[in-house]
Amino acid sequence: MRQPSLTSSMEDYLEALLRLERDRGVVRVKELADCLGLTNASISTAIPKLGRLGLVTYERYGPIRLTALGRRMARQVMRREEVLVAFFSEVLGIPKQRAREQACLVEHSISLESLEALEAFLAYLRERPELLEQWRVVNQPAHRKD
Repeated sequence: MRQPSLTSSMEDYLEALLRLERDRGVVRVKELADCLGLTNASISTAIPKLGRLGLVTYERYGPIRLTALGRRMARQVMRREEVLVAFFSEVLGIPKQRAREQACLVEHSISLESLEALEAFLAYLRERPELLEQWRVVNQPAHRKD
């Protein structure tokens, strides 16, 4: 089955659903709304759209569950975020919270090709900590030419 094209907000819903499922097991509209800082009405409008795409199952006033496809797509979103956070924090030295914020902005638009290249570059640097340390020394704020 071909994966549907999603908006960034739909990806955010899937990611939040996966996290909530892992933490709580059962997810309801209010929990998802609280997690995303949205209203129940916004969630109630979005969930049927995700359902039509085959990403969630739900019942009115009942729990929301990710389908196998929804879970797979949520994991892909989480992977993009994790790789970007790692790159921003470990390589660029951006504080973790700011790295997360930046990753959330970029994760929705990065191509699979770019993500895989970034992931391979991270793996390369992690296997060669001396190169990462050299980068950090050269990239100290005092040495930057902004």
